[in-house]
Amino acid sequence: MEAEIKNTNGYILAGGNSARMGEDKGLMLIEGKAMVQYVIEKMQPLFSNLFIVSNNPEYEKFGLEVIPDLIKNIGPAGGIYTALNHSDAKFNFIVSCDMPFITKEAIVYICRNTDESQIVLPVHQEKFEPLFGIYAKDCLKIWLELIEQKNIKLMEMAKHFKLKTIPVENNNIFKESIFKNINTKEDFKNIFNLI
Repeated sequence: MEAEIKNTNGYILAGGNSARMGEDKGLMLIEGKAMVQYVIEKMQPLFSNLFIVSNNPEYEKFGLEVIPDLIKNIGPAGGIYTALNHSDAKFNFIVSCDMPFITKEAIVYICRNTDESQIVLPVHQEKFEPLFGIYAKDCLKIWLELIEQKNIKLMEMAKHFKLKTIPVENNNIFKESIFKNINTKEDFKNIFNLI
């Protein structure tokens, strides 16, 4: 089957130390399936080229190419830099491995609303969602400069680019559960209320 989204690579960030969880979040099992597997299953039909950014070789068991972080220990800013550096596509859809409730419809909606923007992010409850969005390849140079200046807060970084925001309230494509991150043991325990 042909991928639905053209000229765009997909990247799943799974490089986090999961300090609050105490173990690698993406590999934790939800109903017998690793959390990252839910993300892979939503993204695979959409992208011809799908990759995992992680320093943990265990992710290779999912059959995708695993790319280690080029700049370690700076959180998702390093993961996004690694994805942009690796990519040969104009646009890149980047998502965190701890968002098991994402939907194909929401991904397609973001990818089809790029216009002339470099970064496209949903806004949920007045907060940007930087780990569910589009990043253009041509962000790479300035992204690295920002990291070198120790500016690694994603929302501060995004303001240096042509940024498009998509409000998701009152848009029935974006279910509330999409933006539920699983960060703590408590979140994980409550996950079954969300499925």
